[in-house]
Amino acid sequence: MSFIKQYLALLLTAAVLTGCGKPATFARPLTLTQAQEQFLKICREELKYDVKVIPVGKTMWVYVPLTDGIFEFRAASKDQSPPAPTNKSWSITFLESTFSDKTFTVRYDIAMTKKYDKKQSYQNKYSDEYSKKQREVLTALTRAYFDVGQTTITVPVTVGNDQKVNPTVEVMKSNPLALTKEEPPDFFVMVFADTKHGVGIQAINNFEDMRMALSNPPGISNDEYVKRYVYELFGDEDLIGDTTGEHLKTQDITMGYFLAKQIENRINTQFVRSAFPPTGQVQDEIWHIISETCRLYQFKDFEKIKLIDLQTEKESTYDKSQL
Repeated sequence: MSFIKQYLALLLTAAVLTGCGKPATFARPLTLTQAQEQFLKICREELKYDVKVIPVGKTMWVYVPLTDGIFEFRAASKDQSPPAPTNKSWSITFLESTFSDKTFTVRYDIAMTKKYDKKQSYQNKYSDEYSKKQREVLTALTRAYFDVGQTTITVPVTVGNDQKVNPTVEVMKSNPLALTKEEPPDFFVMVFADTKHGVGIQAINNFEDMRMALSNPPGISNDEYVKRYVYELFGDEDLIGDTTGEHLKTQDITMGYFLAKQIENRINTQFVRSAFPPTGQVQDEIWHIISETCRLYQFKDFEKIKLIDLQTEKESTYDKSQL
């Protein structure tokens, strides 16, 4: 199972465990401080994981040290599908998307190449420790944070014999302080670190995207959420022996930075993983992806888009008004 499919399965598991979207009696919304305390309590007392939480502005970093590593090699199944016939498909040799000075810049080398498949006698899979901790830490986040800042509830509550009481009115009468205006972090960054080999996985989640994906019914489709999820495998010798996140390079994630990384993910998905890859010009497809990403988030705090084709050495700059 690919990481994206595995992560999607974890999201669905988290939705079931947290009971998102199910009718329930009103509970007082948590404040941000209470949510952080609850998250740490779940991790340390229930799961026995010594995770570290590092708030930076509107971003919450979660550092999870691992002792058994992230990957492990296993023999491949003897029943694997036969190799696909040789065909032409898109290949991404280089791709980098950045945001600075109110400009999205995408540098790329994408071309059609022949693809050759062959059977493998082994495969690289995620370790049991990583898979388990990733699933349980994600679930702990949803349990602790999904009620932060919620001021309305759409389901009716029972008060006495009245089954149709307006929950907001009832809460204000019983406890005027219950409707907190404190807001959750804009982003969660989960870092799972192999402290033996210095390899880590960093995953950036936009909080509202997570909330929509886990609502019932979902506010966005599973396929759409996968495109919004920013995932990166990295190596850093400073991670070796670091069980506290002391050497973690943190920052307050901005929407521009997040969308630039998401644009990379969407380009990879469209050209390499999609069942319906592009048939037109590469530049036109990238232009459309950037336009659609900014539209989905109603992001307007940029001025220009710069596309640099490394293969042709052609550079194209567009103004925001051209979207």
